[in-house]
Amino acid sequence: MKKLGCLLTLALLWGGGQGVYEALRNRSPQEMTCEQAEKTPPSGSWLHLTGCRVNVMEAAYKTRFGVPIDDIFIPLTSAGPGKKPVRFVLATKDPEIIAVVKEMAALDEKDKGALFTFLAKNAKRLVRDKDVKGMVQSGIDKNDKVQRRLRDVNKDLVADFVVIDEGREPGFLWSAFLLTGGVVLAFLFVAGSQSKTA
Repeated sequence: MKKLGCLLTLALLWGGGQGVYEALRNRSPQEMTCEQAEKTPPSGSWLHLTGCRVNVMEAAYKTRFGVPIDDIFIPLTSAGPGKKPVRFVLATKDPEIIAVVKEMAALDEKDKGALFTFLAKNAKRLVRDKDVKGMVQSGIDKNDKVQRRLRDVNKDLVADFVVIDEGREPGFLWSAFLLTGGVVLAFLFVAGSQSKTA
């Protein structure tokens, strides 16, 4: 029980501290074009990238019973022609993108005719220009297992690629609440240990 309490305290301190730091450091989103961000990586964690392009056919996602679940991960590049190294991956719950992914997942891979027909009819839904606002995953929000998996399935990712959680913003009040909870628990643990040794 004591071990569980220590882990909870550390999680609150880490998560709350990181959230407060991010909120103080990112008072407003850093706005730049995707092309600029590809050349000069952003210094902020809260980003507003414009002129980006997503290719839903390159999406990665978890499935359950053949149906996509959780976030859809899509390479994010500038909207110009040609293939480019990928510095950003978008983690999105965009209903339109999820709908297209589910429709693709429902296709029979062996039925080439149906596949080509779907691609032809949905070209504009599959490759689209998109402005993106969200937070870069880091610290407690970063999932190393997911990052390794993304690297395995997409060899165009640069070594220091980052995942952007679309729609997520810094949350100072909630993070401050978590941090305060961690500080209080830590104080109680220290006080309890001192009373036992007294």
